[in-house]
Amino acid sequence: DPSHMAEAVKQYSRRGYTWLKYHLSPFENVFDQLEAMQKVAPPGFKVQFDVTMGGTDDHTPDLLIRMARFPICGAFEDPKLEKDIDAYKELRNRVRVPILYHHTPLGATFEVVRRAADGYMMGHAKIGTAIRKAGLFGELDLPFMLQNVGGEITRTMTAHMHAAFKTATWHTHCDAETWRDDVVTRRIDPINGLIPVPEKPGLGVSIDREQLERLKKQKLPKQAKWIIKTTYKNGTRMYNIANPDESIFMVRPDRRKLLPFSYDAPLSSEWWDDDGSMKYREMFARITKQGVVLVKPGAKD
Repeated sequence: DPSHMAEAVKQYSRRGYTWLKYHLSPFENVFDQLEAMQKVAPPGFKVQFDVTMGGTDDHTPDLLIRMARFPICGAFEDPKLEKDIDAYKELRNRVRVPILYHHTPLGATFEVVRRAADGYMMGHAKIGTAIRKAGLFGELDLPFMLQNVGGEITRTMTAHMHAAFKTATWHTHCDAETWRDDVVTRRIDPINGLIPVPEKPGLGVSIDREQLERLKKQKLPKQAKWIIKTTYKNGTRMYNIANPDESIFMVRPDRRKLLPFSYDAPLSSEWWDDDGSMKYREMFARITKQGVVLVKPGAKD
């Protein structure tokens, strides 16, 4: 929902963040989202768009060039199939916004020497691997980032590493800001996109032992499946089942090989949680049998 994306920009910028990363999803129109975010974004706030290596029928160069016209558009992550190194290099030459290479097929070696991207991402790399790659990036004067998803401990560790690496000048992605609870005694929001590197011994954070024990005992409820109801501007309706165990479906529904998708389709979507109604059960059964349900404009579901 574009309004939700706009609210995310407002909340993140209010807390001191200057970057927001999210995966494009063909269940929403990316230009509707861009317009909504641009209206509320403070000057300098940027969005990193993870294209998840494609999966739609869009002409990627055209899509990215059009998106790049929005000032809030800051970078594109994995815009093409990871093995197509030459396609990354071509996009880098055609698109004015930086291209980030995350899932490098050769482990950020030949791709780096080939100058296939403007920046590189090391996702959950072992510390030794990150150190070695940082040496390569530093020698070639190429910016990169570490993406280590976790809480405040993970973010603090990543901050130490970024501070030590010569060209780790891109923002880092962690997710700590989305956690309601954590196991440290103090949580830090950034100031103008920056967080201080702690100077205390170790990582410089203190563990809240009581909180740690409480969270260790906490049992998370299993999330149920739900229905995605998508409405096209011509009145056509599409119904899919979202499965928490198949989270990639939200950004790569093409994996089910049901029908073609686009990030620029004239549509919007809403979630339909199980409300216990007969209508929900009937639709859920239809989708389970057919894979996806399409309803003509004006027809009953």
